[in-house]
Amino acid sequence: MKKVLHSLIFRTFFIFFSVLINGQEERKVNAKIESRIMEDQINLKAVVTNNSAIYEELDYLLVSIKKGGSGNLSNNQQKGKFSINPGEVKVLSEISVNLEKKDALKAFLYIKDEETQKLVAKDSLELNTDLFKKKVSRVEEDAVFELRGLTIDETKSKVGKDFYDLFYIQYSQLPDKSNSAITISELPVRGTSGQINIEIDDKIVYSFITNPNEDYLKEQLSHSLRYIKEFNAKKNLIKNEFIY
Repeated sequence: MKKVLHSLIFRTFFIFFSVLINGQEERKVNAKIESRIMEDQINLKAVVTNNSAIYEELDYLLVSIKKGGSGNLSNNQQKGKFSINPGEVKVLSEISVNLEKKDALKAFLYIKDEETQKLVAKDSLELNTDLFKKKVSRVEEDAVFELRGLTIDETKSKVGKDFYDLFYIQYSQLPDKSNSAITISELPVRGTSGQINIEIDDKIVYSFITNPNEDYLKEQLSHSLRYIKEFNAKKNLIKNEFIY
């Protein structure tokens, strides 16, 4: 009888846990850059999907940066406010760019909460990006200037969310912010702990093991901001050496 009762409790807990996790995963807004190449032109389409059961009011920013074979850079950006119903898929904007074989292209799509201005979804697209590494232009910096200060929350636990909230409050008050969006992500590790990663340009700047202690989180916040500052300083130094 005890075995049957334990089995029933376990199954009930498993079903409840699965529903809870799936419900959390469905409460997401997804961003996608769809591309289609036709002859010497590429069409970029910004698409957003509301997988939640909540009506959302959001902002979007779509940026494309092209580097021609001669080294010249050009950019195009579109932005605006929009609303989206639960379960709706919406095309926000389209950009058409002339693209030859020796051209390189970068495109970024960012979705922000209209009220809090927190980044809730992002996507990017790159073609022939090795050409961007040869020279850097201030045109590129100007095109992505509006990405300054954006953060995205990819934490999974309450501790991770608590850290993200601390980080967002502190970082949003800094006068000097990164031109790139900062992602706070969380990975599971052995036991009940997780690993928080601070990422800029898909590079992990700093990471630490989670701990619910508030003083510990504040200490990690201080370390995170210091490493972000050092990363941006090195990044700007490298850029200044190649700006023409």
